Amino acid sequence: MSREKIKVPGKVYEELVALRREIHFTQDQADTIKKADDRGYMNAANWIRQNEQAYKIGFTWGFEPEAGEPQGSLQDIPPREAPVQRRTIARKETSLQPKSSKKSSGGIFAGLRNWLGKYF
Repeated sequence: MSREKIKVPGKVYEELVALRREIHFTQDQADTIKKADDRGYMNAANWIRQNEQAYKIGFTWGFEPEAGEPQGSLQDIPPREAPVQRRTIARKETSLQPKSSKKSSGGIFAGLRNWLGKYF
């Protein structure tokens, strides 16, 4: 057998690629089928159940979609809509100022000196 990628239906290929991105692929079919079912990749799970030997080979050599099926392309993605203009209240720009009106004490030692002078 030559080292060619395993051809799978287009939907199965998309789900296998998505599954590979989400989880760590293993050669344990039962584990991969369970994870595919849990994530909603039913086409991939059913294909793996029906083609265990092909899955083992594809696991090492890779998968590719069948040539007869159309592939997703950038034209399938709808164009981006213009953002909705939001109504906002105009506010004066102010520089960042501390919220307290307390003057800075000049550091830890100055604070200690003030505290000591206050109580002793």
